[in-house]
Amino acid sequence: MSKINIGIIGLGGVGGFYGGLLAHHFEQDAEVEIHFVARGEHGKQIQAQGLTVWTKGNVIIGKPAQVVERVQDLTAMDYILLCTKEYDLDGIIDDLKKIVSKNTVILPLLNGVEAFEKLDQQLEAEVWQGCTYMVSRLKEAGVIDNPSGRQKIVFGRTEGITPQMLQWDELLKAAGITSICTQDIAREVWEKYILVSASAVATAFYNCSFGVVMRDYTTTIQALVTEASQVAQAKGVNLTEDVVEVVMQRLAAIPFDSTTSMHSDFLSNKRQTELEVMAGYLIREGLRLKTDVHTYQKLYDVLKVKQGHYTV
Repeated sequence: MSKINIGIIGLGGVGGFYGGLLAHHFEQDAEVEIHFVARGEHGKQIQAQGLTVWTKGNVIIGKPAQVVERVQDLTAMDYILLCTKEYDLDGIIDDLKKIVSKNTVILPLLNGVEAFEKLDQQLEAEVWQGCTYMVSRLKEAGVIDNPSGRQKIVFGRTEGITPQMLQWDELLKAAGITSICTQDIAREVWEKYILVSASAVATAFYNCSFGVVMRDYTTTIQALVTEASQVAQAKGVNLTEDVVEVVMQRLAAIPFDSTTSMHSDFLSNKRQTELEVMAGYLIREGLRLKTDVHTYQKLYDVLKVKQGHYTV
């Protein structure tokens, strides 16, 4: 039996957490090797001491078989877990073209849905849809923190479940990762995206927390959720009839003072944010499919101007 090689690209909160668990579990396994792509001080710390993962009071050290600085320095991978930021994706795709083949599996765990579409269209590889549910962050170089310990990966393709998917499911579960393999993956991914997109745009636009948005700007947030749902339905995604109500209920359950990472990026005056992921993509698809996205367009136009020089 040939060795299974798993590459983790993007060692931030998501990739670092899952990569750390995989590297820890398979460190002494003769049949599975974990490879990291990590640069700078983060990469140096991992090479020297392994990747430290704090989770629910436990400390886990993940020592990969290899740490490289560039994607193209990876050897042929069987599975690639892609956890970069969406705005870095185009450059990553160019690098992936140099190392993947039709036998390579790529599972993107990026915000949004466009990453899967781009990877599937541009790479000669097996690309799966996926999303994750967890709150984790890069605490410092070489250290990932997931205080609650909650985590879950959902993945698959609408065409059906394959033996390769079942093998990946087993590998994740062996490392202590909650994994669900499903053919209903498009609905799962879009339900999460609708929630994340609407909340990111609203919190950034109104410069406030989830609670304030839900209390003071209910009409706007519901319009965003509705427009995103209509785009998904126009794309053929099999959403439930009550999807708007379900997403609104989930938003209302989020702690009052919480905010979104995109709102935080605007407050930090970052010139690169996920505005195109959270709003631009939906607007482009809405216009292409002749679906109403006027609320998204209105808020996007203002945020596009504010990006990089946000005022509190």
